[in-house]
Amino acid sequence: MLPLLDDVETQASRSVQYFVRATIVKDALKKGFLKQVRRIQYVADWLDDQAATRQARKLQETYAPLVAKAEKDKDWGARDGLLSEWSLESNLVLDPVYERKGERLTAKARKYGITVPRKPCNDEESEDWRLSRAYGFWLPSAQLEQKLRQDIKIEQRASYDEFRKWATLSFAVAGFLLAFYSVRAAKQPDPCSRNYYRSDSGECVFAQSGQREKRVSPIQANPSTVTADKPSPARQYTQVRKPQ
Repeated sequence: MLPLLDDVETQASRSVQYFVRATIVKDALKKGFLKQVRRIQYVADWLDDQAATRQARKLQETYAPLVAKAEKDKDWGARDGLLSEWSLESNLVLDPVYERKGERLTAKARKYGITVPRKPCNDEESEDWRLSRAYGFWLPSAQLEQKLRQDIKIEQRASYDEFRKWATLSFAVAGFLLAFYSVRAAKQPDPCSRNYYRSDSGECVFAQSGQREKRVSPIQANPSTVTADKPSPARQYTQVRKPQ
């Protein structure tokens, strides 16, 4: 029994070691892959946004039952304290995401020539920007984000209409040039000289090659101009005289 137990323990320890090594290799590959992928700014921002969303969901799962319990117990002080802590931790997680999205939105708006309201200085009040209580930087308000998105849609539609107009004009000019070239190519003269024709093989062949040339006399060409010969007197006498 003891050797059998030793073999089982050895196999179990080997399995555990293999699992640990596989986990380490997997984590290393994952970290290396993510490090390479994060070099692309868009992918890095998307990964950060997904991580922030997961953290915000965990905060909601943590604080929502506590707030509901405090409201059920009518402990308004505890409820307000929980809501304050929840708001602060949510700002710590989500404000960097809102800042990146705001920077992308304002940059896109400036690209289309849209005027973006300037950020306030110090403690100035503004309807277009709000101050992050967790980090202290300015974030675009919901009204400003909605206005910028509407203006961007209008400019994109105008840009698309302009592009479509120039694309239609380009296709029309290209079609005219192709038609003109095809007509010009069709009117090119036959390179074969006169009295020559093009054979099936594409060579220029003389029209009378392989045919015997026939000479035609003027009389055969115009028989109406020929007159009958006048017979001689001896021939007439021979024709009149009958044989005895």
